[in-house]
Amino acid sequence: MKVSGSQNYDSATVLDINTESPFYIPAYHINSSPMFYGDYSSCRQLFPNLYGSGSQTTIPGIGRVNQVSIFYQRQLNAFFDINAGINAVKFNLPYSIGQSFGMFGSLTYHPNEVFRIKIFGAYSPNSRYNFNNIYYGTTIGYDFTDRFGMEVGIQRYYDIQKGWQITPIVTPYYKFNKFSIGIDMGGMIYNMIQNTIDK
Repeated sequence: MKVSGSQNYDSATVLDINTESPFYIPAYHINSSPMFYGDYSSCRQLFPNLYGSGSQTTIPGIGRVNQVSIFYQRQLNAFFDINAGINAVKFNLPYSIGQSFGMFGSLTYHPNEVFRIKIFGAYSPNSRYNFNNIYYGTTIGYDFTDRFGMEVGIQRYYDIQKGWQITPIVTPYYKFNKFSIGIDMGGMIYNMIQNTIDK
């Protein structure tokens, strides 16, 4: 068989075109694109009440960030839950390579199934690029129905440029069978009120 061009091919020649992926992509990888090959996100129970999580994130044109956390979760009794852990971040950016460490925790009081009060906080001796933040605050949560609830409170956090700042927390959430989804609208509401006062 003659194919256009200067090369001749035998009619019995079989062209084997491999359409499979050229490399193995584990199930916990978050993006199958070669640009993000190696990026992953995983969380597992290590021991009773002890959990670990890790991730790698590639920021195109900026660099790569690796994070690992180990945290302890336990229901102390019928009314109190505790959550505490440590976090480490390693970043590889064009003009900065280093790491950041931090710790975080929370204590939740729930006298019944629909009402709870939570105090929380986090500290990092080196909060470069806001990988590990410094903050503390408290919230009050209430489940209006089996699916819908609201969490409101206040948080004080440290901004590298502005110093200590205060922001409200307003988080409506929807509960599914195994998890819940919520969006914190406190910062947006605070900015809207502040802009209205300034005008």
